[in-house]
Amino acid sequence: MVKKGFSILELVVAMFLLTIVVGTGLLIIAGNLNVMQKANEMLLASTVAQYYLESVKTIDLPPVYADRQSDYPKKMNEEDTLLDTQYLVPSPDPSFKVYMGCVWYKYDGSDATDTETDLVALRKVKIEVRRTKDNYLLFSMPVFITRNGIY
Repeated sequence: MVKKGFSILELVVAMFLLTIVVGTGLLIIAGNLNVMQKANEMLLASTVAQYYLESVKTIDLPPVYADRQSDYPKKMNEEDTLLDTQYLVPSPDPSFKVYMGCVWYKYDGSDATDTETDLVALRKVKIEVRRTKDNYLLFSMPVFITRNGIY
């Protein structure tokens, strides 16, 4: 008597192998989607930072044309100051928070005070873009602006 078909053991082994192959493929696809989502988020964050960079680049240092100190980001006391809610600026995208702070330097490299705005030769503007939901830092960009316009 000749039996046709597969035994139950052969079917179980075949199903197990098929499950492993399909599961691995799905895990690879899910991992790629996660990477693509993070890359898209980083791209949007860098675009938001570029938007603020362009807005800061249009501000002249005094006394070139006019004293526009209020247009600059809030002055930080030290270069390594953590940017908290007092440095928060309006974001063009509600899924991001944007923080901007500024450090002023005189010609000799020392920090300029609030009364020495006419002696400012270099500004370092720190732009940070964070995710709104968990405040995770996505993008950080320092920008240097000199009196002669070279960045």
